[in-house]
Amino acid sequence: MSYEDQDFIMRQIKNFAKGIGVLLDLSSLKELLQLEFSIDESLSDRKIESIMYTARVENYINRRILSEEELEKMLGLSPQQVSKLVTTTEKASEEELEELKKISGAGKRLVKNG
Repeated sequence: MSYEDQDFIMRQIKNFAKGIGVLLDLSSLKELLQLEFSIDESLSDRKIESIMYTARVENYINRRILSEEELEKMLGLSPQQVSKLVTTTEKASEEELEELKKISGAGKRLVKNG
């Protein structure tokens, strides 16, 4: 598969994850992705997690629950790095993924209490 094809598929998966994926756990999202996009096992759980948590955090930013500036401070990244992480198919590093998971959990609590 060419790089362009793979990039297109990853953008489609991220868009899918932004929709229904923000409500699902990893195994459910992986099953849906396999059905929807005929994805084989080459898409690792780590890559799906990265997409899923990035989409959730982007959703919090869009809903004004979290600002990009707050996310920059939490992750210790520059504005350009945060923008690239949130708006592209770039995979989060291990440390960034752990922070995204924490932020996602905190965001869920804010939504419930807000």
